[in-house]
Amino acid sequence: MNLDQIMGNEALRNFGVGAFIGFTLGFTLKRFFKMFVFLLGLYILSLLFLQNQGIIQLDPDALTNWVNNLFQSFTSFVKGMVAPVSSLAGFTVGFAVGWKT
Repeated sequence: MNLDQIMGNEALRNFGVGAFIGFTLGFTLKRFFKMFVFLLGLYILSLLFLQNQGIIQLDPDALTNWVNNLFQSFTSFVKGMVAPVSSLAGFTVGFAVGWKT
């Protein structure tokens, strides 16, 4: 079996494209998530600093609910983005490798 026969296989080509898209999406989402968590932590620390200085008053329950809703929204966004193509084996493998990289 030569390379032309292998690459001519439509299923293998679809697997490769799905793996590439999955890797790219997994890698990008991981980087985005790290930046998102860093900025969220910086924001919360600035709020706590302002409260410590007596400039603002924080309601801890409201802040906790806001952070929980923010993470739930992000989780549903990622699931909605991945769900339409998650049945492709190549995409799933590529996404897992991209997330680990």
